[in-house]
Amino acid sequence: MEKLTLDNKDAAVDLLVQVEKLANSGNNQKQIAKALGFKTTFTLNNRLVKASQITGRPVPKYKSSRKSKDETKRIELVEIRRRGKGAAFGVNVPQEPLTRAGFKAGDKLRVTVRGKIVSLRRR
Repeated sequence: MEKLTLDNKDAAVDLLVQVEKLANSGNNQKQIAKALGFKTTFTLNNRLVKASQITGRPVPKYKSSRKSKDETKRIELVEIRRRGKGAAFGVNVPQEPLTRAGFKAGDKLRVTVRGKIVSLRRR
């Protein structure tokens, strides 16, 4: 699999299309990773997140490799970057999950932190 970079948008689109085709054929996460030549599902997930970030397209739904039959897995990328010299960070959240949750531009959010879980809620 080619390395995914910002200048290699075609490889990112190709990966997302391949995963979508395999998922629509009924393959689960482990089978997709094996078919595409990834050693682990973790590596597949990382590449899918990067491809989604590069293309702006959502990661296709696919079955988890766990036993649950109806469960589908969605990966959502959130990128944290240092902004300016202050004590704040900037967070880039893909549009698709926010739209699905009913958020709109200009909404004020409340941030809740529990351990390593950060939750966003509308005020």
